[in-house]
Order: sequence, then C-alpha cells, then structure tokens
Amino acid sequence: MTDRSRISTLAAELSVMADGTDRYYERVRDMGAVGLGENLADLLSAIHEAERSLRIAQRALARAARLAG
Repeated sequence: MTDRSRISTLAAELSVMADGTDRYYERVRDMGAVGLGENLADLLSAIHEAERSLRIAQRALARAARLAG
C-alpha cells in the first residue's frame, strides 16, 4: 500500500468518524433540550458538557479529514 493510498484511507476513516460523532452530538443535544427539572441540574450540566465535547471532537475530526484529503 502506498503512502497516498494510506492517507486516502485515513481521510475516509476520519470522515466517517466525524459523521458518527456529529450524529452522537445531535442525540446528546436533543437529550439536553428535554426539561429535566431543577433536581437534575447536575445531570443536565453533564449532558451539556458532553454536547460541547462532542462538537469539538467532530470539528477536529472533520478538519483532520480535510487535511488528509
């Protein structure tokens, strides 16, 4: 396998991971939109933190895929 084909494979894998991470982000975002009440504020905070982390991961993966492509 040549370096170019390895990089193409890597770019494709990164793109798939970015897409998957984006889907997880959307699912977590939808969970965070549900009113959980004041008693579950810590849970809601953790969901929002996960949402932000997934968005950051999605952007980094998409950027890496573009750079590899």
